[in-house]
Amino acid sequence: MLRAAIERKCLSTSDKYGILDDHFALSMACQQSLTSLLSLMTAYREEHDYTILSNLIGIAAKVLRIVSDAAPELLNDLKLFLINLFQYSAERLGWDPKQGESHLDAMLRGELLTALSVLGHEITLDEGKKRFHLFLKDRNTPALPPDLRRAVYVAVMQNVSKSNRSGYDSLLQVYRETDLSQEKTRILGSLASCPDPEIIREFLNFLFSSEVRSQDAVFGLSVSNEARETAWNWLQHNWDQICKTYGAGFLITRFISAIVSPFSSYEKAEEVEHYFASRMKPYIARTLKQSIERVHINAAWVRSIQSEKNLAETVRELAYRKY
Repeated sequence: MLRAAIERKCLSTSDKYGILDDHFALSMACQQSLTSLLSLMTAYREEHDYTILSNLIGIAAKVLRIVSDAAPELLNDLKLFLINLFQYSAERLGWDPKQGESHLDAMLRGELLTALSVLGHEITLDEGKKRFHLFLKDRNTPALPPDLRRAVYVAVMQNVSKSNRSGYDSLLQVYRETDLSQEKTRILGSLASCPDPEIIREFLNFLFSSEVRSQDAVFGLSVSNEARETAWNWLQHNWDQICKTYGAGFLITRFISAIVSPFSSYEKAEEVEHYFASRMKPYIARTLKQSIERVHINAAWVRSIQSEKNLAETVRELAYRKY
């Protein structure tokens, strides 16, 4: 009934936001099925509001991550469903800013195109690469305004690998040439989205080089799903240096939360607890406890998803639905 009310556009913005947010929270708490959450998400396909769509994008990213652990065989169909979900709004906004559009539309364009890039949407990836090459030739090209840069950088990084690293090297060059702090942090976050663990290992080591201000390193810690284990191994290997660099400051806690929280197995939670048992400091205790709790929540969610009878059927049906 709620889904029908959203589709008929007879609810207020705050109600539509609240319904989506609550349903996601209930699904994560294993009180509602992921199947019903995905069905509800379809009702937001033609939504225009920035706050709702931005939240939908965030929820989609979390669902993608949890399904990659709970039911990896559904990943391709889930990506196709999410691409279909966001394409309507992305096409409505287009790539280029429109005369008189609101600041929120400009922000939404960037978020949607970033999401489509991470989902591997070929048309978005191709356009992103094309605009990046124009930008490399001319840093002032109107083809790449600041609002679009993260989306384009992320698009470039999706095809980077150890054997095809030109996009990574080019983006690093842009990082080295810019004096703008905001541009540097934007690039660090984009480089972290690379799906190749080898490149991520190299990038994480770069975060500790003299080229990155110590307070900026935290912007590069939210690595791609495929590189979580690489980041965890890197954290353990470099923990003494991290402690030396950041001391008791709050930034050290960002290393723990960004790298530990995305995991979703009880075994990993145990491994993290075991590692930090002999390295416990009062200033990391709270963040460590919260991060391990998050892993437990994720692990319970994975188990709940694995017991859902109709999930595979629903995901397949949503992926190939004709709108």
